[in-house]
Amino acid sequence: MKRFNNKGYLVVATFVLVAFLIAACAPAAAPPPAAQAPAAQATAAPAEPTAAPAAPTAAPAEPTAPPAAASGGTVNIAFYQEPNTLVSYYSNQTFAFWAELIYNRGFWTFDDKSAPSLELASEYPTVENGGISADGLTITYKLKPDLKWSDGEPLTSKDVVFTWEAIMNDKNTGVTSRDGYDKIESVTAPDDTTVVVKFKELYVPWPGLFNGPNTGFGFLPQHVLGDKETLDGDDFLRAPIGAGPFKVTEWKGGDHITFVPNENYWRGLPKLEGVNIKVVPSRDAGNAGLAAGDVDLVADEIEASIPDLDALMPAAHAQSVPSQSFEHYFFNLDDGTNGAPGNPIFRDVNVRKAYIMCIDRQTIADKLLFGKSKVISNLWPNSTYDNTDLVPYPYDPAAANKLLDDAGFKVGDDGIRTMDVDGKTVRFSFNHETTTGNQLRADVQVLATSTLRECGFEMLPQNYPSGTLFGSYAQSGPLATGKYETGGYTTSFSPDPDPGDTFKCDGIPTADAPNGNNWYRLCDPELSKLTEDQAKEADPAKRTAMIKEMQKIMYDKAYNAPLYNRLNTIGVSSRLQGISQSPTQTDAYWNIYDWFVTQ
Repeated sequence: MKRFNNKGYLVVATFVLVAFLIAACAPAAAPPPAAQAPAAQATAAPAEPTAAPAAPTAAPAEPTAPPAAASGGTVNIAFYQEPNTLVSYYSNQTFAFWAELIYNRGFWTFDDKSAPSLELASEYPTVENGGISADGLTITYKLKPDLKWSDGEPLTSKDVVFTWEAIMNDKNTGVTSRDGYDKIESVTAPDDTTVVVKFKELYVPWPGLFNGPNTGFGFLPQHVLGDKETLDGDDFLRAPIGAGPFKVTEWKGGDHITFVPNENYWRGLPKLEGVNIKVVPSRDAGNAGLAAGDVDLVADEIEASIPDLDALMPAAHAQSVPSQSFEHYFFNLDDGTNGAPGNPIFRDVNVRKAYIMCIDRQTIADKLLFGKSKVISNLWPNSTYDNTDLVPYPYDPAAANKLLDDAGFKVGDDGIRTMDVDGKTVRFSFNHETTTGNQLRADVQVLATSTLRECGFEMLPQNYPSGTLFGSYAQSGPLATGKYETGGYTTSFSPDPDPGDTFKCDGIPTADAPNGNNWYRLCDPELSKLTEDQAKEADPAKRTAMIKEMQKIMYDKAYNAPLYNRLNTIGVSSRLQGISQSPTQTDAYWNIYDWFVTQ
């Protein structure tokens, strides 16, 4: 699962948070309900986080009184994707984001209603409380007093300034995306609890900055990292300190990551005595541990596992919430302009449309996902941004073959079609890359490989561990560097519908600008401009129309192959209590301070 730099139903409150625009005409209400739904991320991470945008109606949730002391119990969480770092600014993995939620916090997180739940901020910025300027270009945050890092040192507004400077530091080549942060003109600290962020232009998705799930998460300690020229390769990326409920004590690669309570967390000690992430080879291995009582929670379950998990009751069960996550296949559309050309056959729209029409997505949803998901036409499913005028391309090999025949792409003696490119014959043969340890993805690959063959396509699975597949450009990740032909994973554009630089021409990562998230390597000027413009549009109806137009462009030109919508699903031991899943990519981990065990 890829964390969108990025998975919803909760159609209430979209985290677009248009408060600062609405306030120009009327007194600002308290903070908004969060945005849509989630994202992500149902299963995926990947990493591998819906209703129409609404004006603020209620203040972000405040926690109940902190427990005086940990009430006991250690939980084991099974991750079948090992994080490649514990600092989400340096990762595209949802699993890395989930791990960071255990030990770190930002101004707020997103709760079970997709609403902002205050963490290090003492209040949510509004026009009424002075947190949002009349023109919407200046956001003033107030930190809680006497905050501390897990090592006991003070956490102040200077750490927020340092975090932004680190994200924007060109020497930190491992930062996966600067989108949104590059819209900021300055971040200043008038005093230890005040942070003033001035934007160069209106930026509607500002609530996600520093708060995840799609833009990186939390703050970096200046007293630890301030003298370092670069954070690339630093030990801190694997042994960080934070300001969350727990602190990291050990990471044994391929085996486990251990967390103990943070006595300096602002709420007080969490209820658990410890958390262990157990790195397992697959989701099935995690479920076997759950059945044996060795695991308390299995992350990123799939819909097909729900019946088997519920069969474990009363010892364990499945827990799900709807999300806006989507699984999709896609193409490397670089024509060579950006240095990592994909397979030239996919530059032809007829080939892309035929590819989609030759994947039996309905059978995937009905059989492999037990009918608990649906085939989708776009990348904003289960939200008010979903362009329902777009009907998913049908599974129709006959029509696809006719489309390819009419375009002149002949079938060779081996059953594989060919195309002439610059005087050379190119076969319709290509690799397809996704994550290992995910049986559903393997099964989908098998089915897609078989049905694509009926149309003269030869798809060759070539899968990698999550940390490799989702590696940054600096880490030579195959998707980030464009060293692939087709791929697949789950992600989502939520709680805010902004896709960041995913479809922007200048979001294509290159050696000179490695921090972009446009792994599709797609440059469509009209789509790129709409992506840029919707993030500056404060009118919810106009912004929704722009996002729906983006979907139509991608649909008409078949720029990707949306497969199905996801649930956020986990497998949970019945002894583990207090979990409240978010439909966003924060999933179950946003309130880990309230988890406890009953035996």
